[in-house]
Amino acid sequence: MVPILILLIVLLIYGLAYVFYGKRLLEQRVVKADSRRLTPAWEKFDGIDYVPANKYVLYGHHFASIAGAGPIVGPAIALAWGWLLPLAWVLFGNIFIGAVHDYTSIIASVRYGGVTIMTISENVMGRKARYIFLAYVWFALILVLAAFFSVCSATFVGVPTAATVAIMYMPLALLLGLMVYRLGLSVKPATVISLVLVILAIAYSFYAPTYLTYEGWVIVLAIYSFVAAALPVWYLLQPRDYLNAYLLWAFVTLAVLAPLLAPVVRLTGPPIISFAASGAVVGAPLGTPPAGQPIGWFWPMVPLTIACGALSGFHSVVGSGTTSKQLSNELDALLVGYGGMLTEGAVSSLAVILPAALVWDFASAAQSAGIPVDLMAEALARVGVDMTKTPNVLGLEAVPRFTVAYGLAQAIAWSRLFGVGMLPGLLVGFNTFAAWALTAFMLTTLDTANRLARFSWVEMFDWLKPRAPRLYRVLANRWTASLVAVILGAVMAYPSIPNPVPGQPPIRAYVIVWPAFAGTNQLLAALALLTATLWVYAILRIRGGPALLMLVPAAFLWLTVTAALVLWLVLIVPYLPLLYIVGTGSIVAVSVALDIVLIYLFVRGLKMAGKA
Repeated sequence: MVPILILLIVLLIYGLAYVFYGKRLLEQRVVKADSRRLTPAWEKFDGIDYVPANKYVLYGHHFASIAGAGPIVGPAIALAWGWLLPLAWVLFGNIFIGAVHDYTSIIASVRYGGVTIMTISENVMGRKARYIFLAYVWFALILVLAAFFSVCSATFVGVPTAATVAIMYMPLALLLGLMVYRLGLSVKPATVISLVLVILAIAYSFYAPTYLTYEGWVIVLAIYSFVAAALPVWYLLQPRDYLNAYLLWAFVTLAVLAPLLAPVVRLTGPPIISFAASGAVVGAPLGTPPAGQPIGWFWPMVPLTIACGALSGFHSVVGSGTTSKQLSNELDALLVGYGGMLTEGAVSSLAVILPAALVWDFASAAQSAGIPVDLMAEALARVGVDMTKTPNVLGLEAVPRFTVAYGLAQAIAWSRLFGVGMLPGLLVGFNTFAAWALTAFMLTTLDTANRLARFSWVEMFDWLKPRAPRLYRVLANRWTASLVAVILGAVMAYPSIPNPVPGQPPIRAYVIVWPAFAGTNQLLAALALLTATLWVYAILRIRGGPALLMLVPAAFLWLTVTAALVLWLVLIVPYLPLLYIVGTGSIVAVSVALDIVLIYLFVRGLKMAGKA
């Protein structure tokens, strides 16, 4: 298979989807977006959460918030099935589920005054639905925090230069916010100044890596998430996410250029390895019976690995929880919501799956590119990979599987211009760049996830306000609400599981937490899309084909993820360490129970709307 052909097909699919599915169908025929409607950012302006934003700044914030580790780590894990099946799932999910879900969640929230998707569910399914949905979302966000605390900490330990960049990035984001919102500097010159300083920070990181233990990073990130989630959005969240968007555009642009520049003329990875991977792919700990059994079926298990690249329920909470409160114009939602989700799909397909398929087998990639095998081995050794013991990308854990594959694809491409002898140095540089891109988005997600957990927690207790106002003030305090979620997420992220293979590093918590996070996240997407579908059907009174184009994918996703989570509870959970049986196992079990109640309320609401 020719890499350039895959690249062109993917870009063409995204372009057609944006114009025809997004603009002409959703924006113009379904929600009928109107620039004359006043958005909540203007109606409820408070300078903290309700703040109208430039659409490009908001696109950057929204995209960086939703991206996180999901569209990167998930597809890297899913490569156990080969590269074709994950790519097909990402494209299908992007067009028919993910982008529709993101866009309609934002618009529905805007029409209801900037409330969350959970509150919207009350308007279309009844009061019970709201509190059940809030509880579900809060539990799901705990797993988001646990998974991302763990992945980010593991990445900082593996690539300490990325930790240095991340640390320096925070004051630069604060500086951007101050320049724009307090000093009155326009966005363009403030952006140029900030980006120059970011480049200098990247250069400096190579001379000053930051070392800390995995457990130490978990604690530091927990403290960061606790503080950052309580700050006003203009102070850190908006400007940092805006800068992250430039990073991500560069990240994706380089991924697009690599197949064009690289002398590799074929993909070295297998399109399909198997439809039934080992249980380790879906979270079975190494050394346990299910880890070696072929129980990781692509369907319905794929949502337990690819968490955000194709679709994500977390996006509906971001879109209705923070983005809708900053949308200056209804027409901006297409770029921010629909375009943001398609860009995230490009991260998965073009920056994770395609590079891995290009350099899958290291020796074959070297041969195809005309690079001496010993030089390839030297380059890989620079980033901690023994080519003899690890001949292909599947021999690496999820995070280095991504960073090494992306870095190597870039190094091969640019060595064509700078000389083959530059390959080792280029690989070190691009490996760091990939790790920094990953952690930059995770830090954004940690901030946003905890902020959304705070919103959900406060909403869950609003019934207490008239009955016990003093207790309500304690529970609904933003510091209390932020602290509860952070502690629970950090407790699940902190432990490392001993590796049964002698001489191998310990297994980090995200390996076990990831399927639970991914599954509850995808089920949340199904529930949010069903809620948006009911809003379109019952409130906007859109019937026929457009309604079915939302209902059928949502129902398919609900069936897929519910089946996957039930299988995970039965086949995997009994073999987890006790902490995760009690923690992740209980959260998933409760989530499935809440899911059943919500699907009943949805069907009831659909029937009532049909009779109206």
